[in-house]
Amino acid sequence: MNARAATTAEVAANAQSATIAVSADAAATGLTGNAGETAGQSATGLLAGNPADDPAWIGRALDADAVRQVPGALADPAANGPAPMEPTVTAWDAPTPHLPADTELRAPHGTTSAATAPAQPQDATPVRPQDPTPVRDSEPAPVQAAEPQPTPEPAPAAPEPEPVLTIAAPKRYLLTPTPLDPAPAPGAVAAQDLRGKRFVLVGDGTPVAQALVTRLTVLGAIASRIGDDLEGHQGAVDGLIHVGALADSGEPVLPGAFPLFQAVLRRGPRWLIAAHHAKDTSGLAGFFRTVAREYPDTVARSVEVDSTRGAAEQAEMIVEELLAPDREPVVLRTDRTRRGLAPRELSLGLLATSGAGPAGTGVAEATVLGLGPDSVVVLAGGGRGITARFAVALAAASRCRIELLGRTELPELPDEFSDARDKAALRAELIARGGLKPAEIERTVSRILAQREIASTLAEIHDAGGQAGYRAVDLRDAEAVQQAVKETYATYGRIDGVVHAAGVIEDRLLAEKDPDSFRRVYGTKVDGARTLLAALHRLPQLPRFTVLFGSISAVFGNRGQIDYAAANDALARIGRRWQDATGTRALTVHWGPWAPTGAHDGMVGPELGREYARRGIELIDPEEGVLALLRELAWGDNGTDEVVYTASGW
Repeated sequence: MNARAATTAEVAANAQSATIAVSADAAATGLTGNAGETAGQSATGLLAGNPADDPAWIGRALDADAVRQVPGALADPAANGPAPMEPTVTAWDAPTPHLPADTELRAPHGTTSAATAPAQPQDATPVRPQDPTPVRDSEPAPVQAAEPQPTPEPAPAAPEPEPVLTIAAPKRYLLTPTPLDPAPAPGAVAAQDLRGKRFVLVGDGTPVAQALVTRLTVLGAIASRIGDDLEGHQGAVDGLIHVGALADSGEPVLPGAFPLFQAVLRRGPRWLIAAHHAKDTSGLAGFFRTVAREYPDTVARSVEVDSTRGAAEQAEMIVEELLAPDREPVVLRTDRTRRGLAPRELSLGLLATSGAGPAGTGVAEATVLGLGPDSVVVLAGGGRGITARFAVALAAASRCRIELLGRTELPELPDEFSDARDKAALRAELIARGGLKPAEIERTVSRILAQREIASTLAEIHDAGGQAGYRAVDLRDAEAVQQAVKETYATYGRIDGVVHAAGVIEDRLLAEKDPDSFRRVYGTKVDGARTLLAALHRLPQLPRFTVLFGSISAVFGNRGQIDYAAANDALARIGRRWQDATGTRALTVHWGPWAPTGAHDGMVGPELGREYARRGIELIDPEEGVLALLRELAWGDNGTDEVVYTASGW
């Protein structure tokens, strides 16, 4: 489908014709693109899929702090090959004002200001009597009073033109290692920058930690090892170096280290470094990309070092990163060179873009994947948002069975609010009935809308020619997930594919982020993936493919989404390890934001859609988005485990 533009009036028209309005992830991811089970009306709603992560990209009434600046499109690829996809730092990082930048400020009604008062002539002459007859001394002179002049009302501002929402097919990008400038060796000149600086090191018991203390001390720095917090460490901290991920235990650094990173950043360090090996699944790259955006004065860097090197050599690489001239947040040091990661546009080729069967139906792709009426695909993350769109498209293309897993319980009784079709009408009905507090009303509204959307998704799957089932499961409950997967396999004798699209967003800047909230957002995405894959690993036969819905926030970072960016980066690393361990296809798709069309909108509702339109941000055409995923699975290289799909640059 070619790129097309739709006005927000058309979006509203689509919304009226849809069965229900929806919110879903990423993103947000992505930044905000990701989609799945989400309440949509609250920042803690479960969602699947993302866009721009980003973001915040949830379909709810936005407060001023939730709206972020987003940059424009990517530069054209160079003539001799695809160009790296570079984020526009100034636009993405700019804090959003409480009023849009183009808001016209007016004085209150009935008053004037320097901007609204009518201009006065500078050479005005005094008023003279109209009667020139002389006046006798015995008579008082008549006084002619000036007529009071009413203050003119300011002319009403011309209405702003309706912004145009631009919808386009997503472009495909792969994360590619790119060379960086070499870091200076920590010699005499470079040592000047480290002399007298205070460093704290985390990772007691690792040989690299001891080697770092020794090397920094030789260079004139003051280095000491600490535990998992700053208790007992007084005074300034110029830098923190975390090497806990280099321990033999291989325990992930996140989410446990978040309170420590937060506490150190409050002291305004110059350096914040975390070293890890390739096997680490903490999501440190997404985490540090976001730290770099929120703390531009701090050198925030995730450094992947070669596990085959000795402790002293790994320590030397880390010290060199303290002296590196750039601010690259993710650096690969698997050899003596420095490399970063940059998205580069790379299409799937002619067959993927033109198809091998009926154009735009996905039938050819489903055939290549071996999916037919007897096939079973499990979609974890609820039947909502872009997860629902993919479920319906897959059913239409293959007539397969779709088993949905989500945490929303479906009602046993008919909908008693069937006449209240939208959020406003539901809220009004609940208020009229009385007996509920405002927070309870909002939760009830979110639950009813979620139940309606899931029911609508099940009906759409059947109408498309497929079969559908739904189970209420919290993906963080390992026992419940294991039971659901086991029963599905026992009932149908197979599970051909799996899509994990669950997630929640609770956007806050890192400085304001509650550690419990971080764990909740991170755990829903990461622990959900781990429990699901563990359950699949116990099956007699593994699924042929597993898809993990990530977010573009993991690729570029996103202010206010420290937890979501880290979680989606961790998701990609978990998928990579699953593919390496099982030999089956595992693909993480980092989505940009999807366009709202009135049904299964995901995180980008009409309001946020208008904001994107005002900023000139292109959104993914939903029909093209689901086809892009089918084409990626059918025609993409089985060795590709991570891909970015977005309609606009970041």
